[in-house]
Amino acid sequence: TLLAMILISSSLFAMGMKESDPAAVTVRILTTMNQNGQVTLVARSADNQDLTFQAGSYTDASYAIASLSAGDYVEVVLDNNKAMNIRYINPLVTLGVLPYSISMERATELESLTDRFSYTYGYLLIQSFSSQGLFFDAGYYVKGALDGYKDSMSEVPQGYFNLEELYANVNEYQEKVWNAGLANTDYGKSYQSISEVSSLPKPEDLSDAFSYTYGYLLALNMAGQGITVNGDLYAQGALDYACDNQLLMNDAEMQVAFTEYQQILEEEYQKWIAEIAVTNLAEAEAFLAQNAANEGVVTTASGLQYQVLTPATGVKPVLTDTVEVNYQLQLIDGTLVESSYDMGQTAHFPVSGLIEGFTEALLTMNTGSVLRTWIHPSLGYGEMGTETILPNALLIFDIELVGIDK
Repeated sequence: TLLAMILISSSLFAMGMKESDPAAVTVRILTTMNQNGQVTLVARSADNQDLTFQAGSYTDASYAIASLSAGDYVEVVLDNNKAMNIRYINPLVTLGVLPYSISMERATELESLTDRFSYTYGYLLIQSFSSQGLFFDAGYYVKGALDGYKDSMSEVPQGYFNLEELYANVNEYQEKVWNAGLANTDYGKSYQSISEVSSLPKPEDLSDAFSYTYGYLLALNMAGQGITVNGDLYAQGALDYACDNQLLMNDAEMQVAFTEYQQILEEEYQKWIAEIAVTNLAEAEAFLAQNAANEGVVTTASGLQYQVLTPATGVKPVLTDTVEVNYQLQLIDGTLVESSYDMGQTAHFPVSGLIEGFTEALLTMNTGSVLRTWIHPSLGYGEMGTETILPNALLIFDIELVGIDK
C-alpha cells in the first residue's frame, strides 16, 4: 500500500500538480454518457448541488475525457454548461491532499429508469409548452393524461370524448380562444397529487375541454411512438411542474433519465433498422427472381429490371443530359412514396445526378416512352435508406420520359 501511495504521489507530478483554477468547481462524477463524441457528465459539487455539463473537443483536460467514470473527482471550469477545462484530482483525494468526500447517493427515491423517465417526460413536456406560451388547466390536463394513458392500454376507450370530438375541441379552442388572444396564461387551480384530479367530471368549459384533450392525445399517442412510461408518474411530473409542487427529481437527475432513455431508444431503433435491412434485402431478391420470369421483363447485367409499358421512337438521353419526366415511386407493398402526377407538374433531373438504377433506366428509354422499373437496393438507396424509405427497400418506378432539356 505504501509503495502504491509513493507511485501515486509521483504520478501527480507527471499529470501536472498545479494550483486550481480560481473559477474551477470541485465535483464528483455521478454518471457519464457518450453520444457521437460528446460526453455528458452529471456530477455533484462539494455543497451537494447536482449539475450537468458537456465535454468535447473544446475541453482542455488533464485526463482522457472518455475514461472518466462514476466516482471520479475532478475540478471543472464551466461556461454555459460546457466544460472548458477538466482537471483530474482522484489521486489527490485518495491521498487526502484534498479532503473531499462527496456522496454519490441518488437524491430521488424513484429507482427504475422507466419511473424516472416517466416523471421527467411528463415534467419536461408541459414545461416545453409553457415556453411557447401554451398553458392549460392543470387539473384537466392531468386528468386527460391519466385517461389517455389508460385508453392506450385498452381496447375499449373510457375517455370523456371520442377522437372526432377531441379534434373538434382543439379546432374550436384555436378558433375561438387562441386566435382571439384569450388563451390561459396560468395553470388555474393547484393540486398536490393525481388522486385529486382523477375524479374530475367531464369538462363543460371550452378551455377545460381543450386542456383535457391535449393531455389525453399526448398520452394516447406515446404508445404509438414506442415510448413506454408509468402513466401515474408521467401525470405526476406534469402536475408538479404546473402546480409548482415539491419535485421528486432534481434537474440533473431528469437530464440523466432523459438521456439514458433516449440512448436505449436509439439502440433499439438501430437494432430494428439492422433487422429490417436484412429482411428487406431478402424480400427484394426473392421478388426480383420471380419477376424476372414474367413476360416482357428485361433484366440487365447490373440486375436492373424494366418493362416497357408504352414504346416510342424518340431520341434517347445521354449521361450529360437533363431530362423532363413524370414518375411514380412505389414500394414492394404498394405504398406510394412520391408521384409527379400528384404534384401536377413534371420534374427535371440531370441524368447523372440520380440513383444508379434510375439513371440506367433513363438511358434505355426513348423520348415519349413509359416504362416500369424494379430497382435492386444496391442500385437504389441501399442499406442507408432515406427518411421515407427503409434500408434495402426494393424501388418500383413508373417513368415517362417527356423530353430532353435543351
